[in-house]
Amino acid sequence: MPTPSRILALLTAVLSGCGGGHARPSPAETATADGFCGTDTAALIAAAGDPADPATPALETPIAGSQCGAVERQFAIEDSPLVTDCSPVAFDSNPPSSGPHYFTWPKYKTYEQAIPRGFTVHALSHGAVVFAYSCTDCSDEVASAQQVLDAVGVDPICCTAQGCGADATTRLLMTPDPGLKTRWAAQSWGFTLTADCFEPDVFMNFTAHRGQGPEMLCADGTDVSLPKPD
Repeated sequence: MPTPSRILALLTAVLSGCGGGHARPSPAETATADGFCGTDTAALIAAAGDPADPATPALETPIAGSQCGAVERQFAIEDSPLVTDCSPVAFDSNPPSSGPHYFTWPKYKTYEQAIPRGFTVHALSHGAVVFAYSCTDCSDEVASAQQVLDAVGVDPICCTAQGCGADATTRLLMTPDPGLKTRWAAQSWGFTLTADCFEPDVFMNFTAHRGQGPEMLCADGTDVSLPKPD
């Protein structure tokens, strides 16, 4: 398994050769796509944002040397029951790092449209890390973020001494999230990172929080960008 320093070295080399012609689209403006929650999706996405009574972080750490004003925060774990898929949910922080979440958890992938936060929080409870962005003019940054996710790859916890089976997952996903207060964020169970732009090394370091969460399941979830199965 590559060491973090080796991954960063490889990532730096890859990113230095990436031009604008290879950037992925930045589709946050298409957040009203129906997906799993059908016609409820638009309202759920529109309702996401800052809490009315935000929690005070247990720790708040500005990232030294960040050019994007990156700040990592640790929050106390809030009550986190399973609730009905596609029902309204509210959280104590933006982005959320725990709280009520849907019965269905999402497939670990890069989503082209925003997905309701009840899905992403369930992924966090399984030990996932989520990258999210609110910007619509940041296709180069989205491409850089994808390079980070690709470099981190399969979660070693999901493998055995005999290797990584076909069911091993990354426990990583990325999605637009128009409700963010900052252009970029990352989430894990109990921790958040917010930033005004995407810095590969800062977000790479945050993936060390992968593997938090009370459930610790590696199994992949449902592609919630698609309609709910009959």
